[in-house]
Amino acid sequence: MAITHCITHQIHPDESGAPALRLRASELAVDETLESLVAELKRAYLSRINREYGRFSAESLESGLAHGLAQLVDGQQGFVEFSEQLARQLLQRLQEQGGELRGHLILFLERQHEQQTLYLFIVGQRIASRINERQEVEPVLTLDFGASMMALKVDLELWRGDAGGAYLSLSPSRARGMAELLQQLAGFCAGVDKAAATRDFLERIETFSRKLPEEQVSDFRNQVVGYCVGQDLQDAPVEINGLSQALDGVDSADFSSYLADHLPAGDGRLLLDRKSLQRYVKFAGRERDLAISFSSHQLNRRVHYQAETDTLSITGLPKMLRSQLLGHVEE
Repeated sequence: MAITHCITHQIHPDESGAPALRLRASELAVDETLESLVAELKRAYLSRINREYGRFSAESLESGLAHGLAQLVDGQQGFVEFSEQLARQLLQRLQEQGGELRGHLILFLERQHEQQTLYLFIVGQRIASRINERQEVEPVLTLDFGASMMALKVDLELWRGDAGGAYLSLSPSRARGMAELLQQLAGFCAGVDKAAATRDFLERIETFSRKLPEEQVSDFRNQVVGYCVGQDLQDAPVEINGLSQALDGVDSADFSSYLADHLPAGDGRLLLDRKSLQRYVKFAGRERDLAISFSSHQLNRRVHYQAETDTLSITGLPKMLRSQLLGHVEE
């Protein structure tokens, strides 16, 4: 993809501690350094499991992000003007909430063929250390791509094409008091319940797996989950035909027809929950001094759970674990 526009604006506390803006007057030049930053931002966004999907609210079409974006796409305002307008709206939200933010608003547009995508990031700063040219350790401010980062993506083709679907995706901040800031700024609504969609999808997958030979079921499940997780890591929906073609050892036409018949109408493009997918093929849990994980197909085979006593029994331990236990017993 090619970056066609990019700009940053700074958010910082003023002398009184209130949020203030430092606006950049022109777009950033697209060079190797900028492309590296954009790639790092997108990697951080795609690694998030808490991405939410939806649309712009009706109110936001008259003002806010959707209104400004429509003017940008229609050529009624330039990218810099659009970004300044959005930065001022962010400042207003922070002032109304009494929020504190030290960092940057980063906006960029990407184009691939006829597809255009807007990305918005609100990235805080953190203090790190470096060794300078005098071989002295000194503090330096860096961008924080951790839990405090907020990110938003708009598929302009889906939105302006009015084809429906979830064209708006975002990842809110997990910092205290900031969780709803991005939703409010974007005018986000009509979120997709990915967990519910995934439960329904996996029920269909499990039912279809009963038609397969027993020795093929585990591989079938892993192929399905691997493909779907791969799509999520690209922030792309799962399309039934694409999934069908990716499965080895399964009649793609039969599988595609089965899913089309057993999923709700219009669900040819599925947005699925990565955690739920991973739990389908692996059970895992961790506490301070205990960690357990095993493939789901081992349940009721080598691994048995008794709900009445909350007891997990394992038959046939892994060689390394057995060796450690025997050594401990002998000691």
